[in-house]
Amino acid sequence: MLPSFQSKNGAENSENSSKIMTALEPVIKEHWPKIEPYADKALAAAQDDDTIEALARKIYPFLPMVLRLAIKEDKFINFILEHKGPLLTKLTEIKNKQND
Repeated sequence: MLPSFQSKNGAENSENSSKIMTALEPVIKEHWPKIEPYADKALAAAQDDDTIEALARKIYPFLPMVLRLAIKEDKFINFILEHKGPLLTKLTEIKNKQND
């Protein structure tokens, strides 16, 4: 399994989170039309873990096959829930760029 999904070190986890969010940006942009309806819900209900989980379940199938083989859906969803702040920030940035 990828180390970033095992580590509990705060500084290392923050760095890994940043790297993953940067890597997710092109995927989010490429599939934005499919993600946008869920992103709006996630942004509107940012504190609702059920909404964030639904968004993660919708995004997971769009991840590259190699990543899905390395990281099972439940681990991905847990990671998203733990790092929802940076993810919501990235979604907001992308949404604002798409609307400009």
